[in-house]
Amino acid sequence: MTSIMLIDDHPLAVNGIGAWLTGTGKYKIAGTAGTLDKASKLIEDSSLMPEIVILDISLGIENGLDFIPRLKNICEKRKLPMPGILVCSMYEDPFLIKQAMESGADAYVPKSADSDEILKAIGEILNGNTYINEKYQITEPEHIWNNLTRRENEIVSLLKRNFSTAQISKNLFISIRTVENHLSNIYEKTGVNKKDELINL
Repeated sequence: MTSIMLIDDHPLAVNGIGAWLTGTGKYKIAGTAGTLDKASKLIEDSSLMPEIVILDISLGIENGLDFIPRLKNICEKRKLPMPGILVCSMYEDPFLIKQAMESGADAYVPKSADSDEILKAIGEILNGNTYINEKYQITEPEHIWNNLTRRENEIVSLLKRNFSTAQISKNLFISIRTVENHLSNIYEKTGVNKKDELINL
């Protein structure tokens, strides 16, 4: 059976997806974690590396995508192959999906998707392919986002996860004034005038 690790901070989601996958008779759950540190420790302590990791973007205030480079480092140290990464999140925003794939995910499926799509994504990963439903592909010209700096991309990502300016300041360890300055630059580069317009891009 294919071994799968679930990284999500919502117990209902973990238990529901885990029970459903196990019930197919094709998959076994190798472990679950709700924070980046617990996920890293689980991977480091596991005798075997899972074949698939199903990862949420929002782990409280943490960004689940930050686990991907940690996982790569652990795999390199243990000289084990990198598991396939399926990001399964509530967000259906093309910017966040693009960010997930650029971070190293192999597939992206929103939590609103039906079970067949999750199975399809897992199957594509196991076959060495990537998967995103075509309706979530970015339709805006890529240069709109490519002009942003790394920090500006981080701020847009947090905005699209409904973080306030104060929360962004705390999360990134920068002042509110600095966040506001970055936002001014982002508005100029993307051609919008306020947060709502940016979030809906």
